[in-house]
Amino acid sequence: MQYYIKEWSDQTASLIAEDGHSLDVFESIGEAIDACLYDCMVEPEYIERHNNYLGASPLDFESSFV
Repeated sequence: MQYYIKEWSDQTASLIAEDGHSLDVFESIGEAIDACLYDCMVEPEYIERHNNYLGASPLDFESSFV
């Protein structure tokens, strides 16, 4: 199974399975990556970060593949 990490505007991060189910919420992206690596024994497919650029919508997200 593949996983990805989504960062929220409050700097928390969710570990999400490929089928879209949120598995857990963490205090930071680092904790979510550690859980993915050590608990699921797989690297996240990508990390979706929340960025609030000047004049942009707070719903804007940016993804980066690991």
